[in-house]
Amino acid sequence: MAVIDRAKNILLNPKAEWDVIAKETATVGGLFSGYACILALVPAIAAILFMGVLGLGLGGMGAGSGMMAGLGFGYWATTAIVGYFVGLGLLWLVAFIVKAVSPSFNGSSDMVQATKLMVYAATPTWVVGLVSWIPVLGWVLSLAAMAYAVYLIYLGVRPVLEVPQQKVAGMTVVTILVYVIATVIIGGVVAAAIIGSMFSGAMMAGAAGM
Repeated sequence: MAVIDRAKNILLNPKAEWDVIAKETATVGGLFSGYACILALVPAIAAILFMGVLGLGLGGMGAGSGMMAGLGFGYWATTAIVGYFVGLGLLWLVAFIVKAVSPSFNGSSDMVQATKLMVYAATPTWVVGLVSWIPVLGWVLSLAAMAYAVYLIYLGVRPVLEVPQQKVAGMTVVTILVYVIATVIIGGVVAAAIIGSMFSGAMMAGAAGM
């Protein structure tokens, strides 16, 4: 099925689409190369184009917006590319952990099924990445997309991982906690590296201008 059709179906008719997804033959590699890697490009390209090339989305972001505006194309391109690969790696890691945790909730221990759950549930966060650069509105829509992703996980746990209905809520909570903890740890390390690089570059530029 085309990427656009799958994205549209999972967003607009998730209950029926999860039943279809649960029965599909797939591979972990295919789920990433045929869907995740494609849709994850949306926020990456949007960041490079609107922030890096056009310099949009920086106004109204507070006292640091002037400094952010001066970072230039290289910074935004690097950040987007790093975020793209780190995000995909994080998705795989969380799917792996979900696979390991699922039997505790009487669900299946299947990496393909766990990957289906995480990859397709991430759809709204990728799609909204197209407008996430817009000040204020982008933040609101991003929060709404994350909330909808949680809802998609809740709907998908039973058909995809075969978790009994009475344990769906618990499995959903654990899945979200795993994702949040992994994001905080990995995201924190990556953010620290990028910020360190940014300030290092600023200091070198300042020293060169003296």
